[in-house]
Amino acid sequence: MDNTQVISAQDKVEKISKITLWVLIGITIVVMALFLLVGYDNKYEENPNFNDPQLTDLLIVWTYILIAVTAIATIGAVIYGFMNGSNKSKHEDIGMASKAGVIAWGTFIVSVIIGLIVGFASKDEVLLINGKDWNVPSDIILTDMSMVSILILTIVTIAATVFSMVTNKK
Repeated sequence: MDNTQVISAQDKVEKISKITLWVLIGITIVVMALFLLVGYDNKYEENPNFNDPQLTDLLIVWTYILIAVTAIATIGAVIYGFMNGSNKSKHEDIGMASKAGVIAWGTFIVSVIIGLIVGFASKDEVLLINGKDWNVPSDIILTDMSMVSILILTIVTIAATVFSMVTNKK
Protein backbone atom coordinates (compact mmCIF):
# COMPACT_ATOMS: atom_id res chain seq x y z
CA MET A 1 0.00 0.00 0.00
CA ASP A 2 1.55 3.30 -1.01
CA ASN A 3 1.38 6.60 0.87
CA THR A 4 -1.58 8.05 -1.07
CA GLN A 5 -3.73 5.03 -0.27
CA VAL A 6 -2.88 5.37 3.42
CA ILE A 7 -3.79 9.06 3.40
CA SER A 8 -7.09 8.41 1.63
CA ALA A 9 -7.94 5.61 4.07
CA GLN A 10 -7.17 7.93 6.98
CA ASP A 11 -9.35 10.65 5.43
CA LYS A 12 -12.23 8.18 5.07
CA VAL A 13 -11.92 7.07 8.69
CA GLU A 14 -11.76 10.70 9.84
CA LYS A 15 -14.82 11.63 7.76
CA ILE A 16 -16.84 8.68 9.08
CA SER A 17 -15.75 9.56 12.62
CA LYS A 18 -16.85 13.20 12.24
CA ILE A 19 -20.21 12.25 10.73
CA THR A 20 -20.82 9.72 13.51
CA LEU A 21 -19.89 12.27 16.18
CA TRP A 22 -22.24 14.92 14.79
CA VAL A 23 -25.12 12.45 14.36
CA LEU A 24 -24.72 11.26 17.97
CA ILE A 25 -24.50 14.84 19.26
CA GLY A 26 -27.63 15.77 17.29
CA ILE A 27 -29.62 12.81 18.58
CA THR A 28 -28.42 13.55 22.12
CA ILE A 29 -29.63 17.15 21.85
CA VAL A 30 -33.03 15.96 20.63
CA VAL A 31 -33.31 13.37 23.43
CA MET A 32 -32.34 15.93 26.08
CA ALA A 33 -34.79 18.49 24.66
CA LEU A 34 -37.58 15.91 24.69
CA PHE A 35 -36.69 14.88 28.25
CA LEU A 36 -36.71 18.47 29.51
CA LEU A 37 -39.66 19.79 27.48
CA VAL A 38 -42.16 16.92 27.33
CA GLY A 39 -43.80 16.06 30.64
CA TYR A 40 -40.84 17.09 32.78
CA ASP A 41 -43.05 18.71 35.45
CA ASN A 42 -45.32 15.72 36.02
CA LYS A 43 -45.80 15.52 39.75
CA TYR A 44 -44.72 12.34 41.49
CA GLU A 45 -47.87 10.62 42.77
CA GLU A 46 -46.57 9.68 46.21
CA ASN A 47 -45.02 13.09 46.87
CA PRO A 48 -46.15 16.03 44.72
CA ASN A 49 -43.07 18.03 45.80
CA PHE A 50 -41.04 15.91 43.36
CA ASN A 51 -41.11 15.71 39.57
CA ASP A 52 -41.65 12.47 37.69
CA PRO A 53 -40.36 13.17 34.16
CA GLN A 54 -42.33 11.33 31.51
CA LEU A 55 -39.38 10.48 29.24
CA THR A 56 -36.88 9.20 31.79
CA ASP A 57 -36.88 5.78 30.12
CA LEU A 58 -35.95 7.35 26.78
CA LEU A 59 -32.99 9.11 28.39
CA ILE A 60 -31.82 5.92 30.11
CA VAL A 61 -32.14 3.84 26.93
CA TRP A 62 -30.24 6.49 24.94
CA THR A 63 -27.50 6.41 27.58
CA TYR A 64 -27.24 2.62 27.21
CA ILE A 65 -27.06 3.01 23.43
CA LEU A 66 -24.24 5.56 23.77
CA ILE A 67 -22.34 3.23 26.09
CA ALA A 68 -22.73 0.35 23.59
CA VAL A 69 -21.65 2.55 20.66
CA THR A 70 -18.63 3.72 22.66
CA ALA A 71 -17.64 0.15 23.52
CA ILE A 72 -18.02 -0.98 19.89
CA ALA A 73 -16.10 2.04 18.57
CA THR A 74 -13.31 1.48 21.10
CA ILE A 75 -12.96 -2.19 20.25
CA GLY A 76 -13.11 -1.35 16.53
CA ALA A 77 -10.41 1.30 16.92
CA VAL A 78 -8.15 -1.12 18.76
CA ILE A 79 -8.61 -3.78 16.06
CA TYR A 80 -8.07 -1.18 13.31
CA GLY A 81 -4.92 0.05 15.06
CA PHE A 82 -3.51 -3.46 15.34
CA MET A 83 -4.33 -4.26 11.72
CA ASN A 84 -2.73 -1.07 10.35
CA GLY A 85 0.05 -0.68 12.89
CA SER A 86 1.46 -4.20 12.84
CA ASN A 87 4.21 -3.35 10.34
CA LYS A 88 5.62 -0.41 12.32
CA SER A 89 8.91 -0.53 14.12
CA LYS A 90 8.87 -1.52 17.77
CA HIS A 91 11.01 1.52 18.60
CA GLU A 92 8.51 4.10 17.33
CA ASP A 93 6.95 6.52 19.76
CA ILE A 94 3.48 5.79 21.16
CA GLY A 95 0.87 6.70 18.56
CA MET A 96 -1.73 9.42 19.05
CA ALA A 97 -4.51 6.87 19.65
CA SER A 98 -2.48 5.25 22.43
CA LYS A 99 -1.79 8.63 24.04
CA ALA A 100 -5.49 9.51 23.84
CA GLY A 101 -6.36 6.19 25.45
CA VAL A 102 -3.95 6.81 28.32
CA ILE A 103 -5.36 10.31 28.79
CA ALA A 104 -8.95 9.01 28.68
CA TRP A 105 -8.36 6.21 31.19
CA GLY A 106 -6.31 8.53 33.41
CA THR A 107 -9.10 11.11 33.42
CA PHE A 108 -11.65 8.41 34.22
CA ILE A 109 -9.58 7.03 37.13
CA VAL A 110 -8.94 10.52 38.54
CA SER A 111 -12.66 11.37 38.29
CA VAL A 112 -13.61 8.17 40.14
CA ILE A 113 -11.04 8.87 42.88
CA ILE A 114 -12.32 12.43 43.31
CA GLY A 115 -15.88 11.07 43.38
CA LEU A 116 -14.94 8.54 46.06
CA ILE A 117 -13.35 11.26 48.19
CA VAL A 118 -16.53 13.36 47.92
CA GLY A 119 -18.63 10.26 48.63
CA PHE A 120 -16.71 9.36 51.77
CA ALA A 121 -16.94 12.97 52.95
CA SER A 122 -20.74 12.90 52.70
CA LYS A 123 -21.46 9.31 53.77
CA ASP A 124 -23.39 10.44 56.85
CA GLU A 125 -25.91 12.43 54.82
CA VAL A 126 -29.39 11.14 54.06
CA LEU A 127 -30.57 10.72 50.47
CA LEU A 128 -34.14 11.59 49.64
CA ILE A 129 -35.29 9.08 47.02
CA ASN A 130 -38.87 9.31 45.79
CA GLY A 131 -39.79 11.23 48.90
CA LYS A 132 -38.33 8.67 51.29
CA ASP A 133 -35.18 8.90 53.41
CA TRP A 134 -32.37 6.58 52.37
CA ASN A 135 -29.50 6.27 54.80
CA VAL A 136 -27.26 3.47 53.50
CA PRO A 137 -23.66 4.77 53.56
CA SER A 138 -22.45 2.56 50.70
CA ASP A 139 -25.28 3.76 48.46
CA ILE A 140 -24.54 7.38 49.31
CA ILE A 141 -20.82 6.89 48.57
CA LEU A 142 -21.56 5.19 45.22
CA THR A 143 -24.14 7.82 44.28
CA ASP A 144 -21.79 10.70 45.04
CA MET A 145 -18.89 8.95 43.28
CA SER A 146 -21.00 8.37 40.16
CA MET A 147 -22.44 11.88 40.05
CA VAL A 148 -19.09 13.63 40.58
CA SER A 149 -17.39 11.36 38.05
CA ILE A 150 -20.12 12.00 35.47
CA LEU A 151 -19.83 15.75 36.03
CA ILE A 152 -16.03 15.75 35.66
CA LEU A 153 -16.10 13.51 32.57
CA THR A 154 -18.82 15.63 30.97
CA ILE A 155 -16.82 18.82 31.49
CA VAL A 156 -13.64 17.19 30.15
CA THR A 157 -15.53 15.81 27.13
CA ILE A 158 -17.01 19.21 26.28
CA ALA A 159 -13.61 20.88 26.69
CA ALA A 160 -11.90 18.24 24.50
CA THR A 161 -14.59 18.54 21.81
CA VAL A 162 -14.34 22.34 21.73
CA PHE A 163 -10.53 22.16 21.69
CA SER A 164 -10.61 19.64 18.84
CA MET A 165 -13.01 21.81 16.83
CA VAL A 166 -10.99 24.98 17.38
CA THR A 167 -7.61 23.43 16.61
CA ASN A 168 -8.73 21.42 13.56
CA LYS A 169 -6.88 22.99 10.63
CA LYS A 170 -8.88 21.39 7.82
